[in-house]
Amino acid sequence: MWLIVSTVPAAQYDEAALATGLTNLDWVGRRAMTHEVIVEHFLTAPAVLPMQLFTLFTTDERALEHIARERRRVDRILARLDRQQEWGLRLSFDEKGARQAVEDAHRPPSRKGSRRPGRTVPAESGAAYLARKRDLRDVTGAQLTAAKRAADRLYRAMSREATESRRRTATEQATPGSRLLLDAAFLLPRAKANAFRNTLRQHARKLTGSGLVVSLTGPWPPYNFVDGGARRTVRKTKR
Repeated sequence: MWLIVSTVPAAQYDEAALATGLTNLDWVGRRAMTHEVIVEHFLTAPAVLPMQLFTLFTTDERALEHIARERRRVDRILARLDRQQEWGLRLSFDEKGARQAVEDAHRPPSRKGSRRPGRTVPAESGAAYLARKRDLRDVTGAQLTAAKRAADRLYRAMSREATESRRRTATEQATPGSRLLLDAAFLLPRAKANAFRNTLRQHARKLTGSGLVVSLTGPWPPYNFVDGGARRTVRKTKR
């Protein structure tokens, strides 16, 4: 086991300096990016246990004492994370795309030669106009409700492919009326990453034309799976 540390100036990271720095997003952001780069550098290790940003010790000896006291818990976490990586999945509702899909569905089929000079395109009938307006109105109602159900189904389906999963509902609900329908993290064996992506593609194809946008990111350090006591979903996988 290796503990990765970096020496920093005490004057810039003592209690007073931290209190001031934490009020400056640029200051925090630069250090958060550096912290992340270092953690990601060790993703090829069998298991990585990332510490929180600004985990500080006054000496190397104090850091080693801390790990010694927490050794059993650390060993349990590392055993869970062995050869596992985190992947992030987001599903959002693209209202503009959904409205365009409705317009395309109601557009009359083009006829051969209909674009010749002097030829006019048939006017939309009254019934067709009302049907199009009805479907456009439902984009933000019925379609959004259906999209939320699709997000739930996608989360359940992909959870079955993962060792563990977390759904960050707080992020989804952070803004009233948010179009972010799913914000989830999945813990996967490295060997299953390609299979996971292929399964996601199969599910994503079924969402085509419904105004849903799928975004998969990773692999990441397993930040969301360090605390084994707050599991939302645990799946057994064959290796």
